[in-house]
Amino acid sequence: MAEALIQPICEIGRCLWAPIARRINYARKLMSNWEALCNKASELRIKKQDIEDKIELELQKTPTRECDNWRKKVAEVENKFETLQQEFNVEKKCVWGLCPDIFARIKLGERVVNMDREIGLLVEKSKFENGFLIGSPPARVERRPEPPSTLSSFAHHTLDVVLNKLRDESTQMVGIWGMGGVGKTTILSLLNNSHEAETYFDFVIWVTVSNSWSIRKLQNMVGMRLKIEIDANESNDTVASKLLQRLEGKKYLLLLDDVWDEVDLSVVGFPNANQQNGCKVVLTTRKREVCRRMRTDAEVPVLVLPNKEAWEMFSSGVGHVAMLPTIKPYAQDIVAKCGGLPLALKVVCSALRKEENMNVWRNFLRKLRSPATSVIEDLNENVFKVLKVSYDRLKNIQEKKCLLFCGLYPEDSIIEKSRLIGYWRAERIFSGKLTLEHALDEGEAILQALIDASLLEKCIEDDFVKMHDVVRDLVLAMASLQGDEPTHLVRAGISSKMIPEEVEWKNATRISFINHDLRSLPESPDCPKLSTLLLQGNENLEVIPEIFFSNMPSLRVLDLSRTHIKSLPTSISKLDGLRELVLLDCENLEALPKEISALKELEVLYVGRSKLEIASRGMKREELIIPVRMICGIPNIEVIELTSRLSDESTEIIAKELSNLGSLSSLLFDFRIVGNLQNFLQNSIPWKERRLMQFVFLAGKCPHQLCELEPWLLHTWSRKYNRFLAYEGEERDGDLPLAIEDALNRSNGFILSGNGKLKALSELGTRNTNGLRFCRIRKCVALETIVNRNGLEMNAFSNLEYLIVGELCNLKSILCLEMEEGQSSSRPPPPPPLNVNSFTKITQLDVWSCPLLEHIFSSGFMLQQLSNLKGLTVGYCWRLKGMIPEDEKVEYAALPKLSFLYLKDLPEFVNLFEGVPMCWQSLDHVMIWGSTPKLRKLPFDTNSSPNLNGIKGYQEWWDALEWDNHAAKLQLLKLER
Repeated sequence: MAEALIQPICEIGRCLWAPIARRINYARKLMSNWEALCNKASELRIKKQDIEDKIELELQKTPTRECDNWRKKVAEVENKFETLQQEFNVEKKCVWGLCPDIFARIKLGERVVNMDREIGLLVEKSKFENGFLIGSPPARVERRPEPPSTLSSFAHHTLDVVLNKLRDESTQMVGIWGMGGVGKTTILSLLNNSHEAETYFDFVIWVTVSNSWSIRKLQNMVGMRLKIEIDANESNDTVASKLLQRLEGKKYLLLLDDVWDEVDLSVVGFPNANQQNGCKVVLTTRKREVCRRMRTDAEVPVLVLPNKEAWEMFSSGVGHVAMLPTIKPYAQDIVAKCGGLPLALKVVCSALRKEENMNVWRNFLRKLRSPATSVIEDLNENVFKVLKVSYDRLKNIQEKKCLLFCGLYPEDSIIEKSRLIGYWRAERIFSGKLTLEHALDEGEAILQALIDASLLEKCIEDDFVKMHDVVRDLVLAMASLQGDEPTHLVRAGISSKMIPEEVEWKNATRISFINHDLRSLPESPDCPKLSTLLLQGNENLEVIPEIFFSNMPSLRVLDLSRTHIKSLPTSISKLDGLRELVLLDCENLEALPKEISALKELEVLYVGRSKLEIASRGMKREELIIPVRMICGIPNIEVIELTSRLSDESTEIIAKELSNLGSLSSLLFDFRIVGNLQNFLQNSIPWKERRLMQFVFLAGKCPHQLCELEPWLLHTWSRKYNRFLAYEGEERDGDLPLAIEDALNRSNGFILSGNGKLKALSELGTRNTNGLRFCRIRKCVALETIVNRNGLEMNAFSNLEYLIVGELCNLKSILCLEMEEGQSSSRPPPPPPLNVNSFTKITQLDVWSCPLLEHIFSSGFMLQQLSNLKGLTVGYCWRLKGMIPEDEKVEYAALPKLSFLYLKDLPEFVNLFEGVPMCWQSLDHVMIWGSTPKLRKLPFDTNSSPNLNGIKGYQEWWDALEWDNHAAKLQLLKLER
């Protein structure tokens, strides 16, 4: 019985003792358990450090989620261990003080055992049997180094332009183009790092294409960017599929830097960028042609730095020395020589940084000004080599030769395109002999290619181009005695009395002394290779040595314009291969020698022009002597410009000689008597066969006086409108002579002065007017309107672009809708005919000195016809009341393209389009001068005219203006005045 009770009691005791013993052991084995815990904690710490070292080394991979979770738990345990260690140290002090708290010690011991178990599990888990690293996903953007702060302002402005293009949903591809070293990559870097790029795209992908690209190279770069494994043995199509799969459904921004040729992005593996997927492409290139081939939706040209920013970049780069009084003038000249090209400025800054020796600066500038003879190693290595890649990449040898030719012009000069192309044609740079028309087309295409390649620059005037100074320096270096190209001897634009050495003359293929201040020439230089000799602009050159041309057997182009020579030496006859002779603005030239007729290969002869300008300045004008039969003795002559004053007898003889030339394709000549022109038109084979493609014919009472009054008309507009007729008649004259009507039928530019019969210019008929693009009418005493009802129905002047009317004492309207004279004033004119094209292409209208004219636009219909008008100039019209009668109705906004308005001396003028719905969105400048006292209100302000940059007028007129609201006045007063 007792035994039966004892056994259960013992079992109960054992069950109760086990947890008690375990808790006692927590306290009793605290020290040994702590030591074991410390060892495991150390082991865990080492494991963690090894794993983190591997993570840090594997930049292309990231930890797994399991690894990240393990590291998080390890960090938590480490914090617990640190807290536990602090408690253990306190407990340890108590034990040595022989006053332990047994219950606290038991609790501490339990926590040590639990943590030992927890750390053990973490150590076990650190093995990561499936690995703890995986490939990291590609970053949304890989940032690029920021550009120098000195470039930021200019580059950010262009960046804003690019971003505005990208914000347009219809724009998928933008091309940024400009010359090498101008900062295109800088702008692309700013775009790559921009907030917009990171915010709006899943991936921003940068690819440097470069000159030696291939599909596989691009694929490898994109694959690396997107962290896609690409096997070298895989085909391009397979890799493209991989890239396409990764980018499918992603909104990417692709940045292609330094593109030289068309890149088919679909072949590389890019999904087509379109409005639906929101993908965009931005490329940089030196060649605008690449933009066209890549079918960009918008092109953004990158220009050189403005002067102010160029100086800021340079002075910041070289340091305080740029502002030293002894150095600053040289620094400014060096900056000017760099022409705002950031790359050149950067290289020069590196060479001169903190240099305080003035002699070093002066020597550097001297070398910079003579790149053909001096070598600046840094420029050659870092600038010229960059730009020469553009030269090497030109399509053909003709483009390269044409570019080298441009280096013959002075620094910063503008180059007349037609004259330049003429030189190229004479040298046979073009493949084969081309007609004048074909040569001009070919030359324009080459110039455009050079502009698109960023090796030439456009000018404001379309007829000119220019070459950047640094590109010119490269060209001169290549064509110097030490260069790789045919040798050029260039002293253009340099005032120096030093004559080049004999070896330079002998080796030169082209020589240019344009604007050199040359006073004398060597007696007989030996120039066996010389093909072009440009001496124009040397006004102190008065004499050419008699045997100067004796040793120039290969000369094809000779330009002596703007020199003060009185005659040509007889050795001119030795130039039996000469094709172009230019003697323009030689105001002292007295005669042409008969030896010119020995130049059997001569194709182009320019003589004169300056006599017109001299006469207009009141200088005495002598007659030029031209030997009889000299002109007809040159059988291959194709282009003649002869505007020097001739005697009546010489004019008649030369007109007959001109009519016998069978190769003539371009002629500028003053026939004076209409009969001379009639004889030419009747007998000239090129005229009758329509092979005379360009002409400027002057004829009538005194056509010289007509052109002397406004010489810019002849020079500017005859260049733009290359079939030009100017006729000066008598005010009592009746119908136009038949010769004038015949020439007018083929003209696109016409000046008529003096006629006593024409009441409407449209009476000339559409046969004679629809080819006109420029027309200037003056002193026609019977003229009452330009186009009457009949002319309107015939669509007269349907191609006219520029109309100038002046000194027309009876002009009452420019467009008259009346059916016939004598129609009752109470009876309204019939409505205008449908589908009328008269005046629809006019961009510029000038009206001067028409005393009876009361309104410029006689009807709302006329106002609507002039929808392309950009410039309107009106002056000295004493009765002019307004632009349009007040009772005329205009259905919709008129003159949407008007950008320039000029008014002068209009004493009765009141109505400036009052009550007419106008579109002022294009208006840029307004000028109101002289006596215009009754114009008290302006119908526009900065809200209706957002692009208005200036209003100019006398202060008295400004003070008399009335304003509908004060705010509008304040806004306009802020504009340029």
